[in-house]
Amino acid sequence: MRQAMDTFLVGLIWDADPADDPALTGGVGFFPPATDRWRPGVLLVCPPEAVPGKARAWARVESRLEELREPFAAECEGWAGRPDTFEAFTTLLREWGEVTTAAASRGWGLVGLP
Repeated sequence: MRQAMDTFLVGLIWDADPADDPALTGGVGFFPPATDRWRPGVLLVCPPEAVPGKARAWARVESRLEELREPFAAECEGWAGRPDTFEAFTTLLREWGEVTTAAASRGWGLVGLP
């Protein structure tokens, strides 16, 4: 589940280091690479060719979200800047899941403003 969740979330909920994977910034010059991964950029980008993989990862994760209740309570509940309840966390994930699934079915990419 961890690998599927990471595949789904990278670039949507958190930003990975483009130095590790240039495709995260759209590949060859689509968008300039981020220079500081701790300070989010203005744009989160998922090019159209990457969206189906995120949709497949979401399909693997969605039915298993309840498994994250205990780890969420131990690690994240009440933290500033994050959903403060498990229900808010799963609502956020489901919303991204819907958007990602719809974009994949249309052959679209994703752009998000944090």
